[in-house]
Amino acid sequence: MFEKMNSNHSEALDEILVARRSVKAFNGAAPDKGDIESIIRAGLRAPFAGLPAMGKKDFRRVFVIPTDSDLMKAIGTLHFDAYKDVPAESASAHSYDPRIMDNQLRNAPFLIVAAERKGMPITYMADNSISLSYCMFGMWLKATTLKIGFKLVSSFIATKMGNKEEFCRLIGLPCGEYALDACVVGYPADDYSPPQVDYPEYESNVVWL
Repeated sequence: MFEKMNSNHSEALDEILVARRSVKAFNGAAPDKGDIESIIRAGLRAPFAGLPAMGKKDFRRVFVIPTDSDLMKAIGTLHFDAYKDVPAESASAHSYDPRIMDNQLRNAPFLIVAAERKGMPITYMADNSISLSYCMFGMWLKATTLKIGFKLVSSFIATKMGNKEEFCRLIGLPCGEYALDACVVGYPADDYSPPQVDYPEYESNVVWL
């Protein structure tokens, strides 16, 4: 299982984890198709629950949408309108302007939507299927190794786009059967500098019991 692993792999992973950052400004240039495919393959290899996937080759699906396409224009409109259904008591919905997200969606060359079939156990029955986070993180790490920027678009969870009939029809997905998450990818803008992040310190935040 771990025969091919050595200290070089561990050190490389440490460097990738440090370099991994959310990119919020892209230069518009489309990465090579082969690189996008390798990013997606990393997501397809992410862990999953056995029961929802049992006997189903389509338990995880991925859709790649160019942001300069007519399809993206339609999706952007549906995404914007979907905020009307987000509960008003949600703090993020109360303070969030979906037009900002719409600009960010169009700022990158590709939107990637990942779909995971719902099912037991209960953590996979919700609209935010837990293994989709593994899928996203796998793609994020792979994108980092290729020097391709990555940004989560988890508002697709908040707006329950997987339950929107018109959206599902546009991408060819059975409505209500899949949980969704999404991201955008592309090369960072030349002048983009990610903000400083103060991660938790090991010494003061880890307790061995």
